[in-house]
Amino acid sequence: MQEKLVKSLKHFSNYIILVLLLLLVMAMFLGTGHIIMIFFQSMASADPFYLLIKVDDLHLLFSLLLVMLVGHELFKSITLLLNHENIPIKSILKIAAIAISNKIITLDLDHLDVRMLLGLSAILVAIGITFFFFSKESED
Repeated sequence: MQEKLVKSLKHFSNYIILVLLLLLVMAMFLGTGHIIMIFFQSMASADPFYLLIKVDDLHLLFSLLLVMLVGHELFKSITLLLNHENIPIKSILKIAAIAISNKIITLDLDHLDVRMLLGLSAILVAIGITFFFFSKESED
């Protein structure tokens, strides 16, 4: 009885994950459309230099692109999780590294708190060290 219940819950859990994957793909699709729209709007601005993108717009575009990369890595991790039953630790570490890097890249330097920067750098170093050790473990 218990084994049947656990099996049913795993199937139900897989369906929930599939719905979440579908929502993630839709969000990535719509996000890509938003990035394309911002890109062409910034090129077609009425500034004196037509077809050139301002640095502020580039900052926004790069930030959005990094968010899309996090979404793509998340998609890959969830599909690995569905297919293998193991937690894809290296892939999750990649997602974390990209997300922290995105935060560091998009920091507003005018309102920078040194403690925040030190915390982010400590997290990034910890992720790098963890990734290094998991890479070494998979080689053995």
